[in-house]
Amino acid sequence: MTADPDKDLYVAEALPLVGSMLQLLDRNPLSPTAGCFDRQYWHYRTMDFPCGMSQEFVLPLALCWKHPFPDNPYHQQPRVREWVLSGIDFARRSAHRDGSCDDYYPFERALGAVVFSLYAMAESYRVVDADEPELRGFLAHRAQWVLDHGESGVLSNHHAIAAAALQTTARITGESRFADGAQRKVDEVLGYQHDEGWFQEYDGFDPGYQTVTVDFLARWWKDTGDDRVLPALEKAVDLLERVQHPDGTFGGEYAARNTYHTQPHGFEVLAARVPAAGRVADRFLRALGTGARAKNDDDRLQAHPVYPFLLAWLDHSPRAETSPPAPPDERTVLDGCGYLVDRRAGAFLVAGLKKGAPFRAWRDGALVANDSGTTIVLDDGRRAVSHLTHDATYDDDGQGTVVVRARFHAARGELMTPFKSVVLRMVMLTVGRWFRTFIRRLLQRRLITGKDALPFALERRIERTATGFRVTDVITREAGAPRARHLRLGVGQTSIYIAASQPWDQGWLLPWTDLDDRIPTLESEGRVEVVREI
Repeated sequence: MTADPDKDLYVAEALPLVGSMLQLLDRNPLSPTAGCFDRQYWHYRTMDFPCGMSQEFVLPLALCWKHPFPDNPYHQQPRVREWVLSGIDFARRSAHRDGSCDDYYPFERALGAVVFSLYAMAESYRVVDADEPELRGFLAHRAQWVLDHGESGVLSNHHAIAAAALQTTARITGESRFADGAQRKVDEVLGYQHDEGWFQEYDGFDPGYQTVTVDFLARWWKDTGDDRVLPALEKAVDLLERVQHPDGTFGGEYAARNTYHTQPHGFEVLAARVPAAGRVADRFLRALGTGARAKNDDDRLQAHPVYPFLLAWLDHSPRAETSPPAPPDERTVLDGCGYLVDRRAGAFLVAGLKKGAPFRAWRDGALVANDSGTTIVLDDGRRAVSHLTHDATYDDDGQGTVVVRARFHAARGELMTPFKSVVLRMVMLTVGRWFRTFIRRLLQRRLITGKDALPFALERRIERTATGFRVTDVITREAGAPRARHLRLGVGQTSIYIAASQPWDQGWLLPWTDLDDRIPTLESEGRVEVVREI
């Protein structure tokens, strides 16, 4: 054990997943797919191209090879270093001629997959002290693609990752063009920060993704020593501390992107300069100790938490405080992002008002409500949901009551079919490859940003009470609206495509609320009222 056993929780959470990553890897050095981490491609052979994002798995292996983490069986094992370099080489062999890679479909050339893999590979190259001109040249080629291309939406975390990736590439190549590009990416991210401290992710503030943005900006700061980014990071961390759950976690369906991420490495890097960062990290360590971390550890995304955990262990420093104090009591409505934060004497509630006020609530540290909004299943099979909006209106009286008004929209749950798959591939194999941004925007509009309003409305009132909160929902049906078949209050429901959403979280053990007995009233009177005491 280390001198500070608490930080070993980072490693205890990460190491089992490293073994899982090795299962995903083609470890045969004579295989044509040696170094590939996409098991669906090289082993099951159910995919017709390798997912470029998967090659970020080299970084957890590189860190385990380099550092004597507690109970680390991979430390200084020659085969592990071979697999790291093999993984980078497979990325080189499978890349497009311009250095980019695909994530979800052929010729996608996805910025997210490119920057995640570039950062991981460039950092791994540095960690294992590699000297391979061919691999170094490939990393420079991929970094140049990042310099030449942008993202098709506002995703601050992707640009922060790009900054760290370019900076690391600058270190291993010695080329100033990449360091200059990293600075421009940082400036771009800072331009996406609201005065309240949050970085924009599509339609607003997502605490989970904010931990990612803070993490990679902190890595850039650590490497460059450029203190100009610190005020923005301090503001971002202060906001995260305000919305951190009592159990030390972040996120949920009230957030802009429905994510549950917590990447603690940035907090550990900043802890010596930003005291709030140390407090946030310590609360998250408690979450690891109690098993409260949301699990998003599938074959595609499991590297996302693992190397931040290992890096957090490496950059952890002793705290002045033995235990972080509870955040101060407050009730605040953040109008920029539309969040209600209500914390007092053992009770905590956070709601996304602009999303129709889905919320999470705790009592004495225990999650007692996990509301993702109201769902009406219509006779024609469509699902009308109250959370698929980012422009709900609200009024706050400043005395403990907020009233939110939102429209219902049709949930999006489109699945891939053989026909759609063939059409998409035909398009991308012919003309689509030359119009990657246009195709990506079409898909984003279809799966993520597009919204179809339905003739139902929700008015949600959230009030402070002596013992907690009262939530009153008034659901109205407009004349001529389709008939309702089911009425539910949801838990953990999402209605658009977000890769990082839908993890496993203990809050999903809370039950949905069946309101089918209220449907006759909704049909006959055009409205129904539901009152809950939280």
